[in-house]
Amino acid sequence: MQLRNESLNSPHYTRKVWLTRLGLHFLFVSAFAMLGGALRGFNLLLVVAGLLVGALFIQWRWSRGTVMALSLRRRLPSDAYVGKPFAVDVEVTNHSRWMTMWLLRVEDSVESQSFSAKRQSDDETPLATIRQIAPLSSVSRTTYFVPQSRGTLTLGPLRVISSFPLDLLTARVTDSQQATVDVYPKLLSLNRGWQRVVAGRNDGVTGATDRTGPSEGEFYGLRPYRDGDTVRKIHWRTSARLDYPVVAQYEQSRRYELCVIVDAFLESPSANDALVERSISAAATVVLQLAGSNASRIVVAAAGQEAMATLASGSPDNKRNVLSLLARVRLSQSPDLLGAFEQSASLSGRSQDVVVLSPRSMQQAIDGLDPDLHKRLENWLRRGRLRWLDLSSPAGSHWFEIIE
Repeated sequence: MQLRNESLNSPHYTRKVWLTRLGLHFLFVSAFAMLGGALRGFNLLLVVAGLLVGALFIQWRWSRGTVMALSLRRRLPSDAYVGKPFAVDVEVTNHSRWMTMWLLRVEDSVESQSFSAKRQSDDETPLATIRQIAPLSSVSRTTYFVPQSRGTLTLGPLRVISSFPLDLLTARVTDSQQATVDVYPKLLSLNRGWQRVVAGRNDGVTGATDRTGPSEGEFYGLRPYRDGDTVRKIHWRTSARLDYPVVAQYEQSRRYELCVIVDAFLESPSANDALVERSISAAATVVLQLAGSNASRIVVAAAGQEAMATLASGSPDNKRNVLSLLARVRLSQSPDLLGAFEQSASLSGRSQDVVVLSPRSMQQAIDGLDPDLHKRLENWLRRGRLRWLDLSSPAGSHWFEIIE
């Protein structure tokens, strides 16, 4: 059926009206009264039957007008992170010129495809209730979801349901179009000095330049004045208190050329995945920080059930691509580290320092490696171009703190 308003003619819409349990009771009693009045000649029964049929007819007309006049629209955020609430806006529009819609219930189905060891069950969530929508107007409702694991959330179909006014029939408008949201890893807090720990043999800084702007950078600390220090770096307030000159130190903005590899190792499917998920979160946090400068050249790779790699830059779209890659990493008992190294090397185009973020020590990883990767790791270690951060050790986990 083609409706006058083009926004109501979406092929994704399904409109349905059916009898409720109370409506079936009404229908049975009205049929019984009509049949008894006709057979016995009782006019009162026929009057009762007429009233019941009239109530059903009024409800049917109202329900049919409801399903023919409503349209739906869902708005999703561009970013969603584990443990962080994100908003879903639903707009319901009444296209009728004379009829006010009353007592509507909005529902949505949420299906989680989790790539971590955690699993979120499917859920049909009543997003909101709407008391009324005036003719030719719209009403928006917002609900919040808190994803518990990284992966993909699929929302839909979206439904609007109403049994107003007599609850004899239920009218439902369904938008079967689905929408997906990538749930990114939780971002961590980086402790001061993390750049020197994550960086490689020469701090991961390119030889061309180590400054990307005119600013001093982030304040790092104070030290005593030395011959040759510029006077403008003297911290006068502290110098006056200590009775000797001290100068301020800054961490300068630098451009990095690094390959960041995530080792998505999980000892068994039933094992606790907290450490490997923290490794993935640490990689996401580090890459976003290092790629903030347009001059940096960062390659991020993930070794899970399959190897994946991509270039990271400061553009918002590229950051989403990096986070989407990390959101889809599948944990494995034998992660494809060799494939991750090969893909990162092909993307970088030249030899770069490599940082591996792992939930296990390098010795544990080497014990289970094939000879080719073992030899490649030895070459990187010999040249001082490989840094392995074991987040199961205090030395590795010290630099990354979970934001509550």
